[in-house]
Amino acid sequence: MKKAACALCAVSVIAIALTFASATASAQGSQPAPFSKVTVSDDVAKKTLMKAVINADTARAIVDACVNWQKGRNGAVSIVVVSPTGQVVDSHQMDGVLPIGTEAALLKAKTVLFARSSSSAVAQRFSSTDDRMIRLDMGKPEGLAYFFTAGGLPIIVDNQLIGAVGVGGGPDEELCGYQALEKVIGPQPPLVTPRPAANPPGRDK
Repeated sequence: MKKAACALCAVSVIAIALTFASATASAQGSQPAPFSKVTVSDDVAKKTLMKAVINADTARAIVDACVNWQKGRNGAVSIVVVSPTGQVVDSHQMDGVLPIGTEAALLKAKTVLFARSSSSAVAQRFSSTDDRMIRLDMGKPEGLAYFFTAGGLPIIVDNQLIGAVGVGGGPDEELCGYQALEKVIGPQPPLVTPRPAANPPGRDK
């Protein structure tokens, strides 16, 4: 009986330990990623004179998270992650995406850099055709863009913009980028709630 009781105690201890470990892992997953872990190293920053820049491993993790999410829904998109100065850090085009989808992903990411907000928020801010027409060429000399479609999101850590992600060419583009950021970077601000536009933009796929 004593041996059986001891065995039951051991099983209970192990179960409690596993439950605690699982709860701890879950809690860690809900925490924002440390700034130092998702930005370039100090040695790289000394060369480039910029520290608040997403590093290659983090950019790749965001791309992979978006790709895996789309695969689970039989979707296909292009994903682009850019630095705060607009250079592509990582990108991927899934099979079946038309060229316009890849171009749209890049333009959405650059819109985020230009406006410091999601491309969806930009689309809502300038909801009329007239508003949009006078802004389409803004930012082009600097390689930036105004692209009035959801799918571009800022990558912000410790109140610093370290890059942007753009998703184009497929279904649920903004949600794909959003869940990828939540998985890799941590909790994100709520997405902008869409509202009907007077002149709805055409789809980019």
